[in-house]
Amino acid sequence: MKKEHPGMALVLETGANAKAPKDINSHDIIIAAMTGKDPLCMKVVDKFSEIFAVQAGDTALKYLPYGGIYLIGGVTNGIRDQILHDKKWINTFYAKGRLESTMRRMPVMVLNPETELGILGAEEIAYRLSGSFTQPTAV
Repeated sequence: MKKEHPGMALVLETGANAKAPKDINSHDIIIAAMTGKDPLCMKVVDKFSEIFAVQAGDTALKYLPYGGIYLIGGVTNGIRDQILHDKKWINTFYAKGRLESTMRRMPVMVLNPETELGILGAEEIAYRLSGSFTQPTAV
């Protein structure tokens, strides 16, 4: 990105808290982008978000999870506001040409980082295997 935008300020590499390029990590870039301190970092996060939306959409199209897509993790949490409030992310996720109407049937949820997804899944499976689970019947 630096080569594509040579005129942009390198906020992370200058000033009192400057870091050498080799010492800058994804957390630094996300924080600088999401707090609006670094326009170059925002471009990096925008590009990553676009790639993330396309790949998540491709995966959804492959598996057709009509119950929803659940996004969780450190980077997801770091760009949470962008995923939830920037229409560009969700529109990129759904943009699959003639299959867009199929994609729009899949809700996308961003889970809180403290959600113990593995534990909840194991608990659900144990509940079902114990025989305590009954399928609802149509009326």
